[in-house]
Amino acid sequence: MKPIRLIAMDMDGTLLNSRQELSAGNVAALRAAEEKGVKLAICSGRPAGDSGMFAVTHGFDQMAILSLNGGYCLDRPFGTAYADHAIDRETALQCLQWFQERKMTFACFLQNDIAAFQGDPPASDIFWCSHWDDPRAPRILHGEEADSRALEGRVNKFVCIEQDSEKLHALGRLLETLPGLEITSSWADNYELMPRGVSKGRAVQELAEQMGIGPDQVMTLGDFDNDLSMIEYAGFGTAMGNASPRVKAAAKYVTLTNDEDGVAAAIRKFVL
Repeated sequence: MKPIRLIAMDMDGTLLNSRQELSAGNVAALRAAEEKGVKLAICSGRPAGDSGMFAVTHGFDQMAILSLNGGYCLDRPFGTAYADHAIDRETALQCLQWFQERKMTFACFLQNDIAAFQGDPPASDIFWCSHWDDPRAPRILHGEEADSRALEGRVNKFVCIEQDSEKLHALGRLLETLPGLEITSSWADNYELMPRGVSKGRAVQELAEQMGIGPDQVMTLGDFDNDLSMIEYAGFGTAMGNASPRVKAAAKYVTLTNDEDGVAAAIRKFVL
C-alpha cells in the first residue's frame, strides 16, 4: 500500500470542533503528518482569507487553501491563486435577481470579499466567516457596496439560506434550469452554487495531479453533502462520526466526531 501524501480536510464539522476551534490534538497530528512530508490542504466553502487565518495562526504556513468549494485555490495561505473559477455572468445575475425577489438571505463570494444580503424576515446568527479584523481576512460588504460588487457579476460562489424547506426546494428546482451551475449544500437550510464542474473533489484531484500522485495516496475528511465529491475521489475518503448518512455511506472509513478529534484519530490510524 502506497503511503498517504496528501490530506485534504473540510473545516466546519470536521477540522474544527463545535466551538469553532482547531483543537490541540488535531494540531499535533497535523504537525506530525507534515513532518513526515505529507502535504496538508484545507478544502472548505469558506473564503481563502478565513481558512488561511486558521492555518497561519497554528503555524501551517505551507498548507494549501482550496476555498469556496474549489472555486478559488491558493498554493499556501495568502499565497498565489492558481485557480479562480467564476459563475457565468448572466447566470450569476439571474441568481441574484431570484434571491432578491424572494427576499432571501444570501451572500456572493468574490475571491476574498463577501457581499452579504439580509433577507425578510431577517435570518439570525448568520455566520459568513470567523475572521474579519485582520487585513488578510475576508471583507464583508453590505448595502450599496455589496450591491455594486454583486452586480459586477463575477461570483465564485453563492450561498442562500432559507429555513422554510419547501421554499428552499422550490428555489432549487428553479436553479437547476440555469446553465453552468454546480449546486450543493453545506447544511439542510442552504444551497451553495459554484460554476459547473467546480467541486471539492475536483480541487483535491487537481492538487494531487500537481503533486504527481493518484487518489490512492490521498486522504480526505468531511461531514456534509458538499464534501461528497472529495470523499468519493480519495482512496482514503473518511467521514466524520458526526457526518450525514449520505457522507458515511459514500466513505471508505468513518472516524470519530469533530468534538473527539476525529481528524487526529484518522491521521494516527493511516498516516503516523
